[in-house]
Amino acid sequence: MKKIILTSLFFVITFGSVVMVEAATISAVPETDVLGVGQEFYVDIKVDTGDDFINAVQSKITFSNDVLEVIGVDKSSSIFNFWIGEPEISNDEGTLGFIGGSDKGVSDEALQILRIKFKTVGSGNASISMSESVVTANDGKGINVLDSIENINVLVGTNVVESQIIPEIPVELPEKIERKAVKATKLPDAPVVRVPLYPNSEEWYNHQEEFTILWDVPDDITKVAVFVDKSPKTEPPVAEEGLFTGKKIDMLDEGENYVHVQFKNSEGWGEVTHFKISIDVTSPPAFTARISATVSDNPSPEIDYKAEDGLSGFSYTLLFVDGGDSINSTSTPFAIPSQKPGKHSLIVKVFDKAGNSSEDILEFEILPLETPVIEFITSKISQGDVLFVSGRSIPNSFVDYRVFKENKEVFTGVADTDISGKWKASLEEVLLKGNYYLIVNARDSRGAVSYDTEQEDVRIKAKAIISFGFVDLGWFEIAIIIILLVIAGGGIGLWYYTFEVQKRQAYSVIANRDVAKMSKLLSDNLTEIESLIKQQKRMQTGLKPQLKTVFTKMRKNINNMKKYLGSAIEKSK
Repeated sequence: MKKIILTSLFFVITFGSVVMVEAATISAVPETDVLGVGQEFYVDIKVDTGDDFINAVQSKITFSNDVLEVIGVDKSSSIFNFWIGEPEISNDEGTLGFIGGSDKGVSDEALQILRIKFKTVGSGNASISMSESVVTANDGKGINVLDSIENINVLVGTNVVESQIIPEIPVELPEKIERKAVKATKLPDAPVVRVPLYPNSEEWYNHQEEFTILWDVPDDITKVAVFVDKSPKTEPPVAEEGLFTGKKIDMLDEGENYVHVQFKNSEGWGEVTHFKISIDVTSPPAFTARISATVSDNPSPEIDYKAEDGLSGFSYTLLFVDGGDSINSTSTPFAIPSQKPGKHSLIVKVFDKAGNSSEDILEFEILPLETPVIEFITSKISQGDVLFVSGRSIPNSFVDYRVFKENKEVFTGVADTDISGKWKASLEEVLLKGNYYLIVNARDSRGAVSYDTEQEDVRIKAKAIISFGFVDLGWFEIAIIIILLVIAGGGIGLWYYTFEVQKRQAYSVIANRDVAKMSKLLSDNLTEIESLIKQQKRMQTGLKPQLKTVFTKMRKNINNMKKYLGSAIEKSK
């Protein structure tokens, strides 16, 4: 707001009081308005002064910064030679403001103010609009002669393109020929002309600028004549002053224009080259698109529109559903491709042969079919067995079923519904062991679909080899059981062996202990016998009863040891 006050104050001080008089138009002219993500393109800001002379323009340009960003501004071709407010870019806010002026009055159609270089950073329908705008007349009073503003929309589709710099047209300036012409032997051929800005004489162009027409000058040429008009057969009436390899031509009017070029040599004037330049910078007339039904279950509604263009003529139509890829149409009515249930936005963009366009936007809604019902499913099957599913849906239609594993689709199939709406499907596809889920939706012959059903879980297990009632064993389970039995058997054997070893070791300890005890008893018996024998020698007494008792003890101890050792040996085996 502060800038508007300061600008208005400048206009008042420099040119007098600001008075509202409507005449001029500011417009944004895009190089193209159908783009892909990542593409660079230019938008020219132009002013049509009408019948007035102007000396300054102010405006604030607002753009959709979620789809577009400004990467440069070119003032080199501007009609203004000084800037009160240099172009100020804010991609964060999506704005570009400027205040430009000229020290002399200018007047014409489509005068260049700025060229803005944009880059697409997202997809969708992006607007480029102007506000807070003033166009002051060069009348000493600073009268605001702004009548209208022509804003634009560009559509950025979902196709991603590589970032590229749009090439500039190389500037080739006419050169003056200063030499003595050679003597001619015949009349000159028709000049071969080229126009870099309008290279194809059979095409229509949607830009108006000063341009240069060029030709090569043969050695025998002494003069050249150039003339521009609307007639295809005019002969240039006057020769140019000096001999040049081209000529700069003022901006042409809309429509079919002709540049006529003719050479002269010592033999006379030759044939005339008539180069057509067709210009159409006006958008096709506004039109209204109609849809067969704004709310219906028809997935492919028909679009009808009547598009006309009085200058270059109608070329084609592009339709964009929900900002997606373009759909080309050359005739109406046109049935759009089948759409999913839900609300949709449709842009109908009509192009003329020069590439100008106008558009209309429609909103419509596709209603879903009734969601089918799954009444039965074999939720747990062995690998290789048939997965069976059945239910009911709309009669005489189709049911599409899809099988997923870990959210990745692994199988699709179609089942028909009968006259009562019943359907069934058998999936004989061999699926790997694991957990799956199945989703079903209905579809009719028009392509209309329903919403998906809730997912139904399915478990695929290994094929059973042995069954025990409700327990099924496959090769994998059997192998696991065998491994477990082997491990268990080995464990039990190891435990038994360890137990036996420990038991034998215990018996060995006990046996050694008892043998030692028996050995001591026998040793004591022998010692007693020796003592008795010595006593007999000294005392000459009879010891027979005592010896008999000792020998009886020894015999008993020996028998006990025999029995014990035999038993111990048996237990240690």
